[in-house]
Amino acid sequence: MDTWQEEQPRQQGGRKVSARTLAVMLVVLAAAIAAFLFVNSAYFTVGDIVVDGNKYITREDIFGIAGIPSEINIFRLNTGTIQKRLLRDLRIDAAEVTRQLPATIVISVSERQPVAWVACSYGFVQLDKQGIVMTAVKNIKKLDVPLITGVRLGTIYIGDTASLPAAKNVLAYLADLDEATLGKLSEVNIKTNGDLVAYTLQAVTIRLGQPDRLPDKAKLTREILENIGDKKAVIEYIDLNYASPYIKFKQTPRKE
Repeated sequence: MDTWQEEQPRQQGGRKVSARTLAVMLVVLAAAIAAFLFVNSAYFTVGDIVVDGNKYITREDIFGIAGIPSEINIFRLNTGTIQKRLLRDLRIDAAEVTRQLPATIVISVSERQPVAWVACSYGFVQLDKQGIVMTAVKNIKKLDVPLITGVRLGTIYIGDTASLPAAKNVLAYLADLDEATLGKLSEVNIKTNGDLVAYTLQAVTIRLGQPDRLPDKAKLTREILENIGDKKAVIEYIDLNYASPYIKFKQTPRKE
């Protein structure tokens, strides 16, 4: 009898421990279900997508390239997959996709910058600094970057790389210009002897000469065009053939 009475409290105590464990498990399960429902609720449906760094590619195009719908659960977003999709587009040089709680996706892109147009067998193509064809058109509607003249590419398509050495020299020169200076040039002509001559939108001639010291010539082009300001109308040409640039002003007729 004594033995039975001593063991009974232990059995009751064991039942109390089991009940407490069961209660904790129920609480954990309820919390897990609540967390699951919370994460998959409309609260975490992305309502705002921020696109940063794009200038030539529209927001809508980026959505299409990335395959992002108008609404998406931020916890189901595979940023790596979206980044890979963006990088497949030749117009995009770099891309980063990040999440910001509670409901924002940030897409940061670095675009390939077009630096020149050049004629081809069927029209014109737009090239970046590496000579990669970014755009192909039959006619140029807007001359937003200079036109390379004196050479003509054959049949070349978007994604191809221009292989003409003379054109690559011009691209190297243009790539060293900032966007503001690039927008001031209308044409770069490649002469039969290999000399390069650039023209501004105000018809100022820039004699670049042989394709050497191109970074220095690009720097001088930048500085001179910035400094001369409104004096472009009275300049006949700028000669960058030598280390010290020479600016030739137009002769004004003498009044008799």
